[in-house]
Amino acid sequence: MALFTAPRIEHGPSVTLEDAVMQLLPETGSVEVQRDTPRREHPTHTHPTDEILFIVKGSITFFAEGIEETCHSGGRLYLPKSTPHSSIAGDEGCLYIIALR
Repeated sequence: MALFTAPRIEHGPSVTLEDAVMQLLPETGSVEVQRDTPRREHPTHTHPTDEILFIVKGSITFFAEGIEETCHSGGRLYLPKSTPHSSIAGDEGCLYIIALR
């Protein structure tokens, strides 16, 4: 069963890398740290699991099911599995944590 029923974005206060990792790190398991160079594009794709992306530094614009929104440090994107989505990093690039659920 999916943890999320629709993609959504939440904005929050800026976070450090350590804070972001510790907030998403499961009791047992891991998270992924991703860094995108300036203006890096991720073409439309899907994933077989739910995903949470937590922005640490820089910015990234997400596109999913009618959503087009830019996130900065403290922003989170919640993506249900199989949701087509794409993104493009901002002019300064983007550092973020990805948690698969």
